[in-house]
Amino acid sequence: MNRKYLLILVSAAVIVLLAYLFLIPRGGGTDETAKVEKKRYIKSVYASGYVDSVNKVQIKPEVSGYIATINVKEGDRVRKGEVIATIKNDKLQEQLREISAKRELIENRMKEDSPFLNALKDEIAIWKMNTEIERRNYERRESLYAKGIISKEDFDKSKQGLEVTEKTYTKTVEGLNDQLASLKSELDSLTASEQTVVREMEKHEIKSPVDGEVLRKFAEEGDYVNSVLKDDILFSIGNPGALETVLSVDEEFIPLIKPGEKVLLTTDAYPGKVFEGKIRVIERESDRISRTVKVKADTDYPPDIPVGITVEANIVITDREGLFISKEAYKDGYVEVVKDGKKVRVPVEAGVEEDSFIEIKDGTGETGETLTP
Repeated sequence: MNRKYLLILVSAAVIVLLAYLFLIPRGGGTDETAKVEKKRYIKSVYASGYVDSVNKVQIKPEVSGYIATINVKEGDRVRKGEVIATIKNDKLQEQLREISAKRELIENRMKEDSPFLNALKDEIAIWKMNTEIERRNYERRESLYAKGIISKEDFDKSKQGLEVTEKTYTKTVEGLNDQLASLKSELDSLTASEQTVVREMEKHEIKSPVDGEVLRKFAEEGDYVNSVLKDDILFSIGNPGALETVLSVDEEFIPLIKPGEKVLLTTDAYPGKVFEGKIRVIERESDRISRTVKVKADTDYPPDIPVGITVEANIVITDREGLFISKEAYKDGYVEVVKDGKKVRVPVEAGVEEDSFIEIKDGTGETGETLTP
């Protein structure tokens, strides 16, 4: 029998005869009779899967490198955001030190009383003083030229000297402002670089994304981890107190399954024990390689059952009682019954067939009698 599609007939404790003690003659023209039996009919779909934590997460590295520290072990409780491991980041730390040194140098230069700014301010003060001297000299020469005491050439020279000095003073002031703007721009750039390095360093800190328990540790200190490999997992974290069953069901049987249906589960870890659950979720996407669909069920498991343990399941899609007779007693939609010593053909509606039995879903005699006990 195909394990993925099970039909089970369970006989009732008492064999039920037809109304009025109807007996159904067997085929072949003999006088042998066959009894109608009340049986429990169970139809189920087979699936395999595993026990999982409802909120389990698998933590993968964002960066590649060697593991420097691991701060937890299996069974430890962790909080969301807690650093549970670190990946070496020597180069980033060196970059951060270099950036910090440059930042400190610039910040010191930008201080109000820094030697760098004082030197620029002194230069400005000198050119300001020179400009005032040249202006006074120009004003005297202008007065003397107006009185005809000096020549126009001497006057023009004093005017040119003032213009040169004023331009130099202006450029010195602009140079100071440019220096301050350049220092600020460089400081902003270093700040952005520092933030980038810090964010990159944070990726080297493996943090728990949820509150929970460390279910499994996949790596050790000194191991090399690769962020490109999707199967390179560091930790599995979840809540062993909230478990579910994850089953893989063949695509062809998915239309038969509905949420709320009963699931009977067994596992080699608990021989002879049958666990009961109910379908909670049927995923909407199939695995194209295995051609299966994930189905999740809520199940009551012992508190010490390991997460990830494999299970086998029968998803019960039909569970009812019915009347069954031998296939030999049924022919072309009729059975013959013995009533008051006479054979009577009775039309019946056949149901499912299993092994040597066939289900009689409905049967009515000519006088209104039915094939129900």
